[in-house]
Amino acid sequence: NDLYRASVRCMPGGRNRVRLLNEHYRSHPLIIGFSNQHVYQKKLRLRTKPVSKDNLPFGSAIHGRNVVGACGRGEFGSSWINENEADEVKRLLQEISVVPALRSMSVGIVTPFRAQEKLITEKISKLEIAGNIQIGTAHAFQGDERDIMIFSPVVSGGMTAGAARWVEEPKNLINVAITRARQGLFVVADFAQCRAQPGILGNLIKYVETVELLRKTSLEELDLFSWMTVQGWNPQVHKHENDIEIDFTLSNQGRSLAIEVDGRQHESATAEDSARDAMLVGKGYEVLRIPAREVREMPARVIQLIAERLGLPLE
Repeated sequence: NDLYRASVRCMPGGRNRVRLLNEHYRSHPLIIGFSNQHVYQKKLRLRTKPVSKDNLPFGSAIHGRNVVGACGRGEFGSSWINENEADEVKRLLQEISVVPALRSMSVGIVTPFRAQEKLITEKISKLEIAGNIQIGTAHAFQGDERDIMIFSPVVSGGMTAGAARWVEEPKNLINVAITRARQGLFVVADFAQCRAQPGILGNLIKYVETVELLRKTSLEELDLFSWMTVQGWNPQVHKHENDIEIDFTLSNQGRSLAIEVDGRQHESATAEDSARDAMLVGKGYEVLRIPAREVREMPARVIQLIAERLGLPLE
């Protein structure tokens, strides 16, 4: 039991007297948006807006580094380490350190296992990197915040099922680890192994992969996803209906909306788009096509339009 739970039990009225501090100003909405969905039951009000021009050269929000490796025991057979993840964290830190715009930013490296913390510390101690860098477990970052966070969950082949479950339980530890980030969060992990986890770690990897897919597909799609995340909406991304891939789908009160973000290539494909729309209508969708330019220049208007079409409340 932690001090918080003990305090709640001792307080007259118990949980009925608990008040959630529900306005969040720290993190980029795509970072805190994951926790809002999977930890806070969409109760947070996200006050940091997506920005049209990223503060980070590689793009703000969440990034993934897929590292296939194997786990082993740490010194004296205690805790767990993942050598490949530690090496990737070291490479990532080197990449960050040579970008002039990032040299003044604070960096945190967080991992569930003390043996991995020690291994990463040893590896980066050999680098000639100046800056504000902190390495620790989630407990070391409680109440802290960093411009950039790097998360090494360690989970990979060779780890026992019990140890892998321990990383996810309680989910507060992963929540603390990732929400310390203000502008950038890097998840350095064995995606296949972590995705197979049944709890918050598996969900995190799926979320990271979704963001990376949108970043590679269309920056306007990524921007719109960010704005929908601010609203607490949970759209399905690139859903397939037969041979049609839909950019986003949203549902509310029995109604389903297919949202397409149209770049310039759609200006000469009106007949094809009309045929696609007719097929989607036949599948029970309403269809909303949004020019990519409007996402860039009038995102608030786009969000209002989506809300009006589905009867969704706006923050």
